[in-house]
Amino acid sequence: MPTFVTGSGRRLSYDLVGEGTPVVLLPAGPGLDPRSYYQNTRLVSFQLVVFYPRGTGLSDPPVDPEGYRISGYVEDVEELRAHLGLERLMLYGSSHGASTALAYAVRFPERVRRLVLANGPARMDADLAAGILEAHQHFAARIPDGAERLRIAEQGRTALRTAITDRQRHAALRAMMDTYIAQLDEPRRRFLDRLCAAPTNFTAPAVMAAEMVNGLDLLLGADRITAPALVVGGEFDVRVPGAHLQQIAGAIRGAHYVELAGAGHLVHRESAEWESLVAGFLAGPAG
Repeated sequence: MPTFVTGSGRRLSYDLVGEGTPVVLLPAGPGLDPRSYYQNTRLVSFQLVVFYPRGTGLSDPPVDPEGYRISGYVEDVEELRAHLGLERLMLYGSSHGASTALAYAVRFPERVRRLVLANGPARMDADLAAGILEAHQHFAARIPDGAERLRIAEQGRTALRTAITDRQRHAALRAMMDTYIAQLDEPRRRFLDRLCAAPTNFTAPAVMAAEMVNGLDLLLGADRITAPALVVGGEFDVRVPGAHLQQIAGAIRGAHYVELAGAGHLVHRESAEWESLVAGFLAGPAG
């Protein structure tokens, strides 16, 4: 795993997968294992730079937990860009990684060549809460075991808040993620099992949640983004519903939203259309 040292003396790490034009992949979480998250992910003609954000892989955690605020993740992406020697980044973010990518593009619009935001929230407000409720109802009505899986996921969220040991936390995380993939066949169950058993940073999510609840709004300044942008969602995403993702697309000049039929929160693991959609978009002309 390649590593480098930032200007402030912190170590950051990443994986390289495939050959071609580099595209940086930012994972979900925060705190999930990037290698497990993007396992077997490929984009023809692109080299995937799977980034390990602070506190994951060989990347050093911040000295203070407040370093897990979104601004810290943005700083790390800029350090990665400088290390790679790229004037502008092809940037793909999933879930929390999409929130980071959005924040990076607002802060450094001149550093982004093309931008893909998949299933990531920009803010926590009443519209998002209402959309999540509707998404849960849609999931329960259309997925054969949807209601039961939503019940299990809610039990997992409750258990995670009171978990004491890492073993308890990993078990609660696995229960929570039972709804992240809509069509949950055996290979996808095994993927979730591996992801939720992998090394996980359980400190970072609480900082992210507190920042969102306290009013973080990543759409402020979104009109500064100049790169071509694609926003991607899943029909059965119970975490970040399509209406919220359409708001994000509407806030970025020229961006468009694509909803992948039958997919949940982890579109890169579930949709047969994902690779051609994303690779085709990234292959387009720079903004």
